[in-house]
Amino acid sequence: MTLLIEAPARVNAGSYMRVALGKWASRHAWWILLVLALCTVLACYDVRWCVGAIVLYLAALMMLFTLVYFNYAFSPQARWSVMEKTVSLSEQGIHMSFAHPRMNDHHIAWREITRVQLTQSATVLNLNGPVNFVMLPPLTPEQKETFKCLYLNTSV
Repeated sequence: MTLLIEAPARVNAGSYMRVALGKWASRHAWWILLVLALCTVLACYDVRWCVGAIVLYLAALMMLFTLVYFNYAFSPQARWSVMEKTVSLSEQGIHMSFAHPRMNDHHIAWREITRVQLTQSATVLNLNGPVNFVMLPPLTPEQKETFKCLYLNTSV
């Protein structure tokens, strides 16, 4: 059983970065909230700390988000997600053949996928590694059933 998603199969960069920022924020939100709580406590002590908290959140947090953006945007998984490609799913895994001549084809084995999220806007494949996901375009209901059969039969 195979499933072929013809070119131009791609996800736009904005969708990719929304998912990336959401994943990053879910892992690191505790220390952002900790700094906010510390600034709030210090502001109760002296009002001048409010200015420091505003500067911290308006300047430092935006710089931090820029670093997170570049960390995710320059990863190979980001290129795999946003470049035009033909995707072939089989019992061996997912094979991506890219339309751009400088992009090498890439294969992802089913065992490398730890979690799958099938949404209206994209198919998110969580992988092992520091930048740990690849996005495929949204699947039709028929493609979703074929994908589920392939993933569940080979990942066990």
